[in-house]
Amino acid sequence: MYKRSKKILVTGLTTALLLTSMAIPAAAAEDFGGISISARVEEYIAESKSEDPVTELVGTAAPMTPAVTTEKALAASNKGVVASKVAAEETPKQEEVKEAEETKEEVVEAPVKYPQFKDRVIVTVDDGVLNIRESASPDAEIVGTIDRAGIALVEEKGDGWTKIGSGNCEGYVKNDFIKFGDEAGAWAEENGIPKYIKVQGSGLRVRKEASTDSDILDAVYENETYSVLGEEDDWVEIEMYDGTVGFVNTDYVEVRFETPRAKTMEEIEEMRRAEEEDARREKERQEAEAKAAAEEAERKAAEAERSASTNTEKEEEESNSSNASESSGSSAAERSAERIERTEEIKKENEKSIEASKEESTPVVASTHAELRADMIAYAKQFLGNPYVYGGTSLTNGTDCSGFTMRIYEHFGYKIPRAGGQRTFGKLISVSEAQPGDLVFYDGHVTMYIGGGKVIHASSERTGIIISSLSYSGTPLFARNIIDAY
Repeated sequence: MYKRSKKILVTGLTTALLLTSMAIPAAAAEDFGGISISARVEEYIAESKSEDPVTELVGTAAPMTPAVTTEKALAASNKGVVASKVAAEETPKQEEVKEAEETKEEVVEAPVKYPQFKDRVIVTVDDGVLNIRESASPDAEIVGTIDRAGIALVEEKGDGWTKIGSGNCEGYVKNDFIKFGDEAGAWAEENGIPKYIKVQGSGLRVRKEASTDSDILDAVYENETYSVLGEEDDWVEIEMYDGTVGFVNTDYVEVRFETPRAKTMEEIEEMRRAEEEDARREKERQEAEAKAAAEEAERKAAEAERSASTNTEKEEEESNSSNASESSGSSAAERSAERIERTEEIKKENEKSIEASKEESTPVVASTHAELRADMIAYAKQFLGNPYVYGGTSLTNGTDCSGFTMRIYEHFGYKIPRAGGQRTFGKLISVSEAQPGDLVFYDGHVTMYIGGGKVIHASSERTGIIISSLSYSGTPLFARNIIDAY
């Protein structure tokens, strides 16, 4: 028992000496130079004549810290050994974790073939529209609709239903009628969904052929969009606003599919009311034109009747003159030739009168507001590129075609209606008479003439507010001069 306790004591002292970097007293050091420290401690205690050899050994050399018992020193030593062993065992695991993390960082996502559809879906219904519902149930309330080939952001994908967001609408659609990501792009390719480009840089050259050696036709600018007619290697064939067809390099454009956005039920109802209002105003316009035509016909008939009465009087005079001529020896053949000649003269006079009445009905008014018109066009051009929103009237946040023209005129003090009301407002003129600032109308669309055969207008959701050629959508129907007739 004594030997065991002595051994423990020696071990503990050895550890304490090692931990505290204590030195053996000089008296003992002379005799223990060639043996290990544990052997030195053990032999020093055995040969010491002191009543307390431990205190003699460590008492004078202990550092200025609380004393450590041999048991605690031994425990600390054992704990340190165990910790070192554990650390040595865990090092390989840490290396494995580090290697795994590095491997994870090196993982690269698969390339996306159709970036337009990343985190998005396309609607694949055969015809009609896809209903968007308030919750994932066929019995849930319909909150909006989205057309075939419409695009939407995936907010929450489910097994049977997916929550989407598109336009101002948010809700759930069945997965049976949509495709995700690159599958959406592949479906759009297979089904021939029309494409357009969005220009990524300013001054991109449009060439006659798909080659950098080909003639330059024109230039297009950043954020402009054009319809795609075809694709050829690294080139895209596009149609410009004036109908010019040319090629641009794909390195400087983004090719996208024509993908309409969803409409809320409120927006659909607003569209319905606007269409009804347009139809009502169009009917009023047609009725007004029919009434004006009838009045013009009556006027011409009355004029023809007056002309006929005048002719009768002249014929009677000629007849009397003829009788006098007969008495003076004139021949019947001469009288007949004179009547025919006179009749032709009267006919020509009537035709001139009719033409003059036509000109009076639609006189051309020379503009006396050239400076105002120039200011109006300059103001309108500030909003190029801003969004198109059906039913909107904000020049910055979104407007439709009639909202755009209404706000431009409003800025210069003119109060004009929107939608179909503009088709009957102001003075009706031919398109050839249009001056900058006049409104030019197409089938269901209104623009503002800016001169040089071009118009500015809120065109569509895809293009927003743009400048186009006068014939960009076929031959315009008519124009309205509001500035001079207000």
